Amino acid sequence: MKKQSTLFQESEVTVIPELDLKEAERLAVQVKEAVENQCERIEVAGSIRRQKSKVHDIDFVVVTKNDAEWQKINEKLKNLKAKPNCSGNNVIKAFLPCQNGLFQVDFYRAKPQTFGIHLLVRTGSADHNVWLAGYAISKGMRIKYSEGLIKDNSVIAGETEKGVFEALGLPCPLPSEREIVESKPMWMLPQN
Repeated sequence: MKKQSTLFQESEVTVIPELDLKEAERLAVQVKEAVENQCERIEVAGSIRRQKSKVHDIDFVVVTKNDAEWQKINEKLKNLKAKPNCSGNNVIKAFLPCQNGLFQVDFYRAKPQTFGIHLLVRTGSADHNVWLAGYAISKGMRIKYSEGLIKDNSVIAGETEKGVFEALGLPCPLPSEREIVESKPMWMLPQN
């Protein structure tokens, strides 16, 4: 005999694959306001920060006051009727009700000394991150998102994005310029 829970299926809920930037920003503000009391620092990252017209999820980089406050983010998301997806010591993923479905929101936990490297990596773009990692290697360094910019087995930058770019000898580009065009970062191309 089937269990009762399988006899009466919940109605299918649609996961929304993308939102327009303005709608994603509105949702991000709502989520940020709900959880900011648990955070010493919280920033929106990803494609919202890069101002892409279409957003596939909402990314936050946070420093929480302590482990208990990190766990309270889950409670605050449940208050927003979010459905949890995964929750660990460094990542929380959930689906938030939005329009006629659910939209993904991700929280990445950083420490004050790794906030900049987390923000840089989580802002992307993925192609820009690959280019930057290759550039770091060409200079005898390594980008490790959980620690920072590494040289000779020591962290030399990571608290701020600007510090990472400066340690690499590069200008700190605007998030909206962190795309790759013709195999180069947009911010390196000649301006017309």
